Amino acid sequence: MGWSAVSSPPRASGAAYDAALRYIDSLITAERPPVRPEERPAYHEGKLERMRHLLHLLGDPHTQLRSVLVAGTKGKGSTVSMIAEILRAARWRVGWTVKPHLVDYRERIRVGGQVIPRADLVALVDAVRPAVEAARAHPWGRPTYVETTVAMAFLYFVRRRVDVAIVEVGIGGRLDATNVLAPLVSVITPISYDHMELLGSTLAQIAREKAGIIRPGGRVVSAPQVEEAGSVIAETCAARGARLTLVGRDVAVRVRDSSLDGVRAEISGLRGRYEVQVPLLGRHQATNAAVAVAVAELLGERGLAAGEEAVRRGLAAVRWPARVELIGVRPYILVDVGHNPASMQALRDTVQELLGGRRLVLVFGMLATKDYRSVTSLIAPLADVVVTTAPDNAHALPAGALADEARRYTRHVIPIEDRRAAVARALELTGPEDVLVVTGSFYLVGEAREWLARRRRPAVARR
Repeated sequence: MGWSAVSSPPRASGAAYDAALRYIDSLITAERPPVRPEERPAYHEGKLERMRHLLHLLGDPHTQLRSVLVAGTKGKGSTVSMIAEILRAARWRVGWTVKPHLVDYRERIRVGGQVIPRADLVALVDAVRPAVEAARAHPWGRPTYVETTVAMAFLYFVRRRVDVAIVEVGIGGRLDATNVLAPLVSVITPISYDHMELLGSTLAQIAREKAGIIRPGGRVVSAPQVEEAGSVIAETCAARGARLTLVGRDVAVRVRDSSLDGVRAEISGLRGRYEVQVPLLGRHQATNAAVAVAVAELLGERGLAAGEEAVRRGLAAVRWPARVELIGVRPYILVDVGHNPASMQALRDTVQELLGGRRLVLVFGMLATKDYRSVTSLIAPLADVVVTTAPDNAHALPAGALADEARRYTRHVIPIEDRRAAVARALELTGPEDVLVVTGSFYLVGEAREWLARRRRPAVARR
């Protein structure tokens, strides 16, 4: 089944790698065979049928994996990283897949803490492409960019013989491409409003879609939820005979300290008590850590043991870029992908707690398809200066339109369409004791993080 777990294919040429990326990117806008629209809405059971067909053409790699599925609105990526690092510290071979990427497509597929090598990605595209093209004849058409990426990740994990795959759900859960797995544990991070055009207009509807990853007789870990969402999760677990572990009820977490070095917390799990240090900013990361600990404890029941020391070392090793990440001091520079209200609320709370009272300059860019009005209402009132810009995406909200929204909350707003120029202007306006925050769309923050990291040394955590 391709290269072994020990060896890798020969080094890929730059041309071969570029061609592989072009093929993957071509799936974003590729047209599929026409079918009557009313029979083929974007969010429909046919999505999973199409995914299963693709995987069948590839030898059903998803059936050969032990896995954890992580759904939710906020904190999915951080939680995936925490679970993976705990298991890695326990010396398990771990694969994980997240979305979207910040800068490099390869960030989406990792084994053993490393992004997929270029040569391996080229070989995967060569392996998957014939199946993707053969699926054109399927009633639901050629697989999408996301479906192909997920299939590639599953195939790569099988080829690399991982002990377990930690998999981030994309949109919702019930109909997401990842929901073909039979997870050892299903995880639901905090649920709030996002992708309402697909998932529903109420938290109960959204929670029902995310609860679609819960399996009959399965194990479930949930972060604390608002009542409307929590009730749906509890009811789904009861109906399917699944065992629910709820952080805040079955697992307790107490924040001992929250600083620019991260969060120190005490977690009382199902089987142990853990004093942990997480080098990510914001009190909400303690809740994510408690979820990860509960998952690790449940995986121990399935032969994937991780002791107290692995929990401590794993959480201390977590790095998750652009999630309230401090990348510079004098001035303080924070980057964060606050693209929905829940994420922006976490950024707002963390800035106020750790850097409140300082003058704040904001670089801000959003997609028009996101709830940019709610997001703006949360962050713009904190800013002394807002520099709006447009992310590099076809759905980008123009800088001027976002500036009009920001002016409802603060007076000093500067629209600059060019992203690099916007970041440069914001730096000019930021004094050595001020705070510069770059936030909004992944498509903006990933680029800005690279530019800022190149112009200054990253901040070193103080111990």
